[in-house]
Amino acid sequence: MRFSWLTAFIFTSLLAFEACQSASTTETNTAPPVPTQLSGRQLAQTYCGSCHLAPDPSLLDKVTWRNGVLPQMALRMGQSDQQMNALASIGNMEEMTRILQAKIFPESPMLDSTDWQKIVTYYITTAPEKPLPQPARKPVQLSLSLFQPKLSKYAIDGFVTLLKYDSIRHQIWAGDGRGHLYALNKDLRRTDSVQLSSPVTDLRTNRDGSTELLTVGMLNPNDRLTGAWSHLNPTDKQPTPVLQGLQRPVAAIPADLNQDGREDVVICQFGNYLGKLSWHEKTASGYTEHLLDSVPGVRTAIIQDVNKDKWPDVVALLSQGDEQIAVYYNQQNGSFVKKTVLRFPSVYGSSYLELNDIDLDGDLDLVYTNGDNADYSIVLKPYHGVRIFLNDGQFRFRQAWFYPMHGATQTVIRDFDQDGDADIAAIAHYPDFSQEPNQGFVYFENQGNLSFAPRTFTRANQGRWLRIDAGDVDQDGDDDILLGSFFRPTNAKYADLMNQWAKPGAGILLLENKLK
Repeated sequence: MRFSWLTAFIFTSLLAFEACQSASTTETNTAPPVPTQLSGRQLAQTYCGSCHLAPDPSLLDKVTWRNGVLPQMALRMGQSDQQMNALASIGNMEEMTRILQAKIFPESPMLDSTDWQKIVTYYITTAPEKPLPQPARKPVQLSLSLFQPKLSKYAIDGFVTLLKYDSIRHQIWAGDGRGHLYALNKDLRRTDSVQLSSPVTDLRTNRDGSTELLTVGMLNPNDRLTGAWSHLNPTDKQPTPVLQGLQRPVAAIPADLNQDGREDVVICQFGNYLGKLSWHEKTASGYTEHLLDSVPGVRTAIIQDVNKDKWPDVVALLSQGDEQIAVYYNQQNGSFVKKTVLRFPSVYGSSYLELNDIDLDGDLDLVYTNGDNADYSIVLKPYHGVRIFLNDGQFRFRQAWFYPMHGATQTVIRDFDQDGDADIAAIAHYPDFSQEPNQGFVYFENQGNLSFAPRTFTRANQGRWLRIDAGDVDQDGDDDILLGSFFRPTNAKYADLMNQWAKPGAGILLLENKLK
């Protein structure tokens, strides 16, 4: 997940091979590469596999490899004459300078042109003619009796970049792509608002009435340092920046990482060509940044004591190029050591991650979605969906459940029916709009032993869902679900859907839990 004409929001995996950066570009007087005797498959494993998990040709069809992914791969391997065009499209001199300094595009070819053609031939000849179909799965039932859908024309338009339920103030926070931040009541009516300098992507409220806000800067793909983490007092009309110069940040997680009694903050700076995961240490005079990982596409981070040493570690989802789930183990001295837990092919489109004890064995499992589908391979993918990886007790994981779901974007996990186990509500921003019932939203009712009943509702196509959250919105003792829509045009044959998404106030839908 490309928003080239509007926005490439926080989950966008712009380049399927984002991590391919040539080590040879650090040398200026090296001899040109010479042809090898390696096969196309061997060359792909050598060159692609050196930067990320090399994708199998079967993951995409021939046309998508030829016209979508391989031309981008050529840019990263010095096999394209379009590098200047790519740089010229950036438009901002400071941003362009940083990209040039990072040597995103190699100054000389990484391999001989005949070897590059072997790679191209390997993918195009081996790939299927058409995208492979989804594997067998339980059909989605058009039956969601636990929830009552509620829309309100008094909510916000379908341009939602933030959606959170505030359990302290018992209200809903919603931000849009125009930089508005709204407070809404349980009836989805606005009770307050503030105009920010850029769209908000994350938020944390405090018991003293103040709020921390993460603003992205520019939504569209960029590497400008225009994001900020700010503090808003209840009596102020505008927030005060605390951290500035952030690179397209999408998530902020406050936590006392060094256990000095001050609250630090971990920030996921998604970026575009560049990006990073860093923690900002709170000091007496401000914040000091510490780099955890210098990679683009950091989607989300979870603070968790993984090794049970009573020190918080960081679990992160890296969603571009070298797609992976990694743990950054706290060394108790301000430093962290990275260990990759799971790695995925570079075209997977990793989109979200949660920790939850799904099998009720006392340790935390991983619930992972992949469905980002706005890169250079915009086709339906059979491996998109929701996965559960079970923890063996040592924070090692095996896949135990997979539900195919085109364009899966995010989950929220709660015991919605209060039967003692975790249910999963999932959204897809890139579903197959021809499927009936619409699978932009699927509720997986946990039936035990890793068996889930997939359900949806008749109005699930009322929005193009990008954000989801849960909480007791109506204060009746059970968790409700909030869905946030981000309008983006799709195929003209779905004009009726797009007309619904564009209606005023169509940005938020409440699924009110009727358990109580």
